[in-house]
Amino acid sequence: MNSQLPDESVTAPESGIGTFLVSHRKAWEYLCNAALCLSAVIFNYVMWFDFLQKHRVSSLYVALFEAGVVYFSVCRPMPKESNRSLYDWTIALMGSYLIMLMRPAPQVHDHLPFLITQVIGMAISLTGLFSLNKSFGLVAANRGVKTGGLYGVMRHPIYAGYFLSFGSFLIQNITLSNVVIYGVFVTLELMRIGAEERVLSQDPDYAGYARKTRWRVLPFVY
Repeated sequence: MNSQLPDESVTAPESGIGTFLVSHRKAWEYLCNAALCLSAVIFNYVMWFDFLQKHRVSSLYVALFEAGVVYFSVCRPMPKESNRSLYDWTIALMGSYLIMLMRPAPQVHDHLPFLITQVIGMAISLTGLFSLNKSFGLVAANRGVKTGGLYGVMRHPIYAGYFLSFGSFLIQNITLSNVVIYGVFVTLELMRIGAEERVLSQDPDYAGYARKTRWRVLPFVY
């Protein structure tokens, strides 16, 4: 989830499969969008059903949040820049789909402080998405450098919001599967950040921005 320069340059190491995907990128985009929508429909059905049955607000929040993110992802314009890295595509897609495997715990343990934290995380991510607007993308690419708003505080606010929102959901819905899913999700997202930094650091404007804005997702920590 980063920021795309309007050209056809390739900004990541190539692979044979990656080259094939790029050569059929319109069909690949449609396939990814269809899979994302299907995952979101299943995820939102589970969360809405849980909310209606148990009045669990944490489920309602993640359902609304993920629906908004998926809608924004599917409605984004076709990217003008292509990424031929199979590694970048793999971690991007796995990171996008995996989090929707989280499920409500058998017992309701909603707590107001964590519900508030969920909303704060949602607001951070959605603000970052609106800031990127048409520059938003799932896979690492240089789509221009955003420096205003939350991007003046941290370089990857969308990920920060995700960590905060779904981390708060996890605390209120502790199960072994949710812990494993969230742990793998965070690992994948940190790998995505590394991939995006690798691509974007080739741009002198971004290199200057990174020197000025030190923190990636958590001020004073990382």
